[in-house]
Amino acid sequence: MIVSSPGRINIIGEHVDYNDGFVLPFAINKRIWVEVVRSSFFEVNSEAYGTVKIKSIEKTSTWADYILGVLNEIEQRGFKVPPLKIKIWGDLPSGMGLSSSAALETATAFAVSELLSLNLDKSAVVEIAVRAERNFVGVQCGIMDQYTAVFGEKGQALLIDTMKITHELIPLNMGNYIFAVVDSGVKHSLASGEYNKRRAETQEALKILGKSSYRDVKRTDIDRIQDPVLKKRASHVIDEIERTVKAADYLKSGEMSLLGELLYKSHESLSKLYEVSCEETDFIVEFLRNNGITGARIIGGGFGGSVLILDEKERVKRVFEEMKQKYSNRFRAQLKLLFVESSSGVRKEGD
Repeated sequence: MIVSSPGRINIIGEHVDYNDGFVLPFAINKRIWVEVVRSSFFEVNSEAYGTVKIKSIEKTSTWADYILGVLNEIEQRGFKVPPLKIKIWGDLPSGMGLSSSAALETATAFAVSELLSLNLDKSAVVEIAVRAERNFVGVQCGIMDQYTAVFGEKGQALLIDTMKITHELIPLNMGNYIFAVVDSGVKHSLASGEYNKRRAETQEALKILGKSSYRDVKRTDIDRIQDPVLKKRASHVIDEIERTVKAADYLKSGEMSLLGELLYKSHESLSKLYEVSCEETDFIVEFLRNNGITGARIIGGGFGGSVLILDEKERVKRVFEEMKQKYSNRFRAQLKLLFVESSSGVRKEGD
């Protein structure tokens, strides 16, 4: 059984999918393939990361936990998972904020469901993948990445309401514009711990406000938070939710300049209020803005990783070449540029 699942770009709506916000991602044409066959023991093999062999489903504290966590969650639903040999490959880069982990989780869940005739529906695949990352890997993620990997459609972005767990399809009316991703070439070690810390801080701010959801919080409520750090975190969440709804409207109407301005505002908020950017990604965004690029912002968990760019393809190429050498001289790291297109969600190969 071979299944593939895509990475994703989140146009806007960063760090709000675990705060009942709206997010605006789309599935991309970079994927991970998972092949699952029955075996006499559990074996997980990746060309990039090697092989892990175990007798039973247990935590290994390796990359294989993203897969083993999925198998564990399937068993938590009352299904018996026999020993399996699972092989992974793909063209979706890891560490770029393109959600390779969610692609891996959803592909595994769907492949196992198909092989064992479990008949898991799309919502169940999303839930299993999310719970695997939270409970087995230990990253308190939201639902956006896994949801997009499953429900993504070519030519469409998803305006996901993460409180209601529903979505609206938003046509990618791009005209001559494209999305590209610049990999900063750096990943600071505090990324995963700080991600969980940010989630805890936003929940503490919500508790202070006496609200059960950020959807019930108004801009004027924020002034009641005395702690300056918690006030900044809550401010980002409220503003980012509002920006995302506006961005969906601009995407529908093809107003790329207005969408681009929202991307820059999102980055400023992520840098100054949510404090998940870093010197390298701030440099990239500032350089792009100073050189006339329509829109850019940091994407993913932060503290390195990648920057999303919105503009015409030839202008992106030209500005990137100008930026690459200056960035290398300053940070002793190499930038990579990746152009992405929309794609379909998780699927069995041959479908």
